[in-house]
Amino acid sequence: MYHRIQPETDKRSDLAVTVKAFQSQMALLKKQGYQTITLAGLSRSCRDKTLLPARSLIITFDDAYASVYEWARPCLAAVGFIATVFVVSRSVGQYNFWDDGQNLPRLACLGISELRNLADAGWEIGSHGAEHLNMADLSHEQLKQETADSKLELEKKLERPVEVFAYPFGSWDEPARQAVQSAGYCAACAISPGTSSVTANLFALRRVYVKPTDSLWDFRRKVSPWYLSYRAWKKR
Repeated sequence: MYHRIQPETDKRSDLAVTVKAFQSQMALLKKQGYQTITLAGLSRSCRDKTLLPARSLIITFDDAYASVYEWARPCLAAVGFIATVFVVSRSVGQYNFWDDGQNLPRLACLGISELRNLADAGWEIGSHGAEHLNMADLSHEQLKQETADSKLELEKKLERPVEVFAYPFGSWDEPARQAVQSAGYCAACAISPGTSSVTANLFALRRVYVKPTDSLWDFRRKVSPWYLSYRAWKKR
């Protein structure tokens, strides 16, 4: 799980990974024989009980910042990888309005042409809600707006299906999960839903948060087979 990729270190943010670090991480994955797949592909494999390719990996970007297109896209293309980008539907071509009032910089978000170009290149485009709201404890109408309405809005703009979702802030509850499933998504990403298996709940999938402070050794550890099981055990 990533958010922003940028040339320089940003000490104010725990979401901005440098281009140099990201390049090193992707080169390591390539060297270790990983290949990227989509969340929709993972969902189909789980439901159909079919095997995934060996060393399958899903790379995700939350919030759909413009830096993903400018910096992450060429890094991934260089090693033959794709990714999934989760878009706040009302921020397309706009900025990170959900951070207003928090003394944080305004950051450009991807426009529709960039999103279409990514989709044409094999990237998966998912929803991150309509307004980037914390999904836990929302009303029925708010849940509909964040799930079904954001899906329809993105599909209209992209002119293609939007099949996957990511909970803003990684926050969800059972009504939120049900709303996502009812809206027609096939899978949704959380961060740490407290299960030992990555795929125990297709509507609250576990992810590994890559931090700006992670060394390459830290990253190697985080993508090792035992890491997610250890994290799940620690949260019991």
